[in-house]
Amino acid sequence: MNLSGRETQVIKLLCNGFMDKEISTKMNISKRTVQTYVERLMYKLQTRNRLALVAKYIREYERKK
Repeated sequence: MNLSGRETQVIKLLCNGFMDKEISTKMNISKRTVQTYVERLMYKLQTRNRLALVAKYIREYERKK
């Protein structure tokens, strides 16, 4: 599964404990856009919530580096 550059930025910030508003400020995008990225990430990684999303990303993507 390939993630876009922006999706990767969003999920890495989520992994570091940032909230939607903080991510939107850092990336200079709206809070709603952050939420859309998170929704797409959950769909792509087949997860149902943010905790599962972060856990799966760390388990499957970060370890491949």
